[in-house]
Amino acid sequence: MTPQRPSARLRRTLLVLGCAFAGVSCSSSPEVADSPLDSRAWWKGDGVSGKPRIVINLSTQRVQYFKDKELVGVSPVSSGREGHGTVTGSYSILDKDIDHRSSLFGSYVDKAGNVVQSDVDTRTDPAPPGTTYQGANMRYFMRIVGGIGMHEGYLPGYPASHGCIRLPTKMARIFFKETPEGTPVQIVGQSSLAATESAIPIGVEIITDVAAAPKKGKAKVAAAAAPAKVASAAPAKPAKGKPKVTVRRAVVDGSKSSGGFGSMFNWAKRPPRGSTIYLEE
Repeated sequence: MTPQRPSARLRRTLLVLGCAFAGVSCSSSPEVADSPLDSRAWWKGDGVSGKPRIVINLSTQRVQYFKDKELVGVSPVSSGREGHGTVTGSYSILDKDIDHRSSLFGSYVDKAGNVVQSDVDTRTDPAPPGTTYQGANMRYFMRIVGGIGMHEGYLPGYPASHGCIRLPTKMARIFFKETPEGTPVQIVGQSSLAATESAIPIGVEIITDVAAAPKKGKAKVAAAAAPAKVASAAPAKPAKGKPKVTVRRAVVDGSKSSGGFGSMFNWAKRPPRGSTIYLEE
């Protein structure tokens, strides 16, 4: 008996269903631009044991902080600008100085402390009469190689230093506290590939303690593609003439899931459950 072939209408229906299933299984849902999980900085290293290790990526302008194999923190950085590129390679923290000042770059000031000439290089810029040199402030300095190190600084949103790795104030403070001398540091990537981001003025804390936060310091955040539910934090008072930045805080709950195939493909981009995330606007 010769089997009957399915009708043309049935074949079309089966073809449409097959294509739809293939499309779902091979694609991921689009990223949500304002998702809190895309935050530029977070830390969850308090109380985590393990040897620290630091990876600085010049291409993404990010530093990753590990304890053993666990990623416990991420922060934006500003590395060396063109002509002062940050070196790449494997190094370690040589020494630390909480109130370090640069011996090469800074300003010439008068007797009253007023800046007469800024952004000077003592190797090439002679001091105007009646002035003295004042090295650039590099608090929470951790030397990596030569005169290059990690320290607190202004992040304009792109590579802008003389070779050092600038950090936002609170991240510099946390890293300085958590990092012993001898900690391995790996510097990879190319700063020429970095995208431009919003600036973070020095002293503006993108990580802030929230007095009004719920008990245990947690503010639930829904699924990755959903709007964030956050606890508001009072903004730090920026220095005169610097832009005001409002800071908000949330903690990844991870107890809910958006479901579907899209969430399966985005898991690698999420900070670990329990991470504290810090948002700016």
